[in-house]
Parts: sequence; C-alpha cells; structure tokens
Amino acid sequence: MKYSTYQSIFPMDLEKMQNVRNERRAQFVRTISNSLLPKLLILVIVAWIAGAGVLTVFAAPSVSNEEVAKLIVQHGDTLWQIASNHKPERMDTRVYIEGIVRINGLEDRGVQAGQVLKLPHF
Repeated sequence: MKYSTYQSIFPMDLEKMQNVRNERRAQFVRTISNSLLPKLLILVIVAWIAGAGVLTVFAAPSVSNEEVAKLIVQHGDTLWQIASNHKPERMDTRVYIEGIVRINGLEDRGVQAGQVLKLPHF
C-alpha cells in the first residue's frame, strides 16, 4: 500500500495556495475600497440629509398662521394672566407661557400695553 496515511494523491504546493489566497483577499479589499466604500459613503450622506429633512418637516408647527389667535395686550396684563385665561383647560399655565414666548420670539417675560401677541393653539 503506497498511501497508508491520509494524504492526497495529488501533490500540493501549500505555499502557492497561500499566495493565491492572499492575492484574492488583497484583490477583494481593493475592490471594496475602490468602488463600494465611496458609494456607501454617498448613500449614508444622502440618507442622513433625507432623514434631517423629514425631521424638519415633522418638527414644523402644525397650525397655519391664519389659525393662530392674536391678542392686544391691555394695560396691567401679565403673561400669567393671559396664559391662564387662554390656555386649554387641563394644560399647565407655565407650559402655555412657554408656548407664547416661543411663538412670539420674546426674549424677556414682560409684555407692554398695545403689544400684539400670537396665542399658540394646542
């Protein structure tokens, strides 16, 4: 019996096989880095921009400008009084005041007689 232990009947050049495997691996890495990586990067950027656009659309106020009530501040009025008179029934007055400040772009919490305020609609 010529082959008594497990051995292939074909001679193997292990070093050559290892070199071929390494060359294929290097070629695969070059293919990925040369063609797929830039495309993947562009795809991620486009998806990020599209996602930011969608979030911006959903973050926009849902009430049009025509539906926002306007109020002329009278002498002696405060934001607290205005908010407590116009807020929804179960809403905290402080939350409604924040809405008034945000929608009108007020830098301080004071209001003056004759000032026109937009009242948010919740």
